[in-house]
Amino acid sequence: MIVRWLLFIPVLLVAFACVSVRSGYSLGAEDTGTTKNVTVGSELRLVLPADFDWTLESTNTTALALKSSQVGNVGNSSMRIWLFDVKRAGDYVVRATGDAQCRKNVPPCATPTAHYEFNIRAR
Repeated sequence: MIVRWLLFIPVLLVAFACVSVRSGYSLGAEDTGTTKNVTVGSELRLVLPADFDWTLESTNTTALALKSSQVGNVGNSSMRIWLFDVKRAGDYVVRATGDAQCRKNVPPCATPTAHYEFNIRAR
């Protein structure tokens, strides 16, 4: 039994050596107009209300690679969550423009378009 565990230890060491740990950063509506310092190789999470149809723009689309987009609950609110990989160093801007889904109704609602701008400094 002890010999089996001794043989198993090198396998565990190799397995854990292959696991990469990534650091992450979050942005939300409250961060509009601010600068977020991030590390190249990290993950950036953008979280905005899910009841809007969002358009995202970046001044450097190769620096932030979109990994996924999903809707989830944060507290009691339904939120859209985008996950990006930070690929390159530099300073760039991410803009999010959202229209409430009720603006597609007839007659449309009066909810104004939401505009957010996030400054990213990747090093």
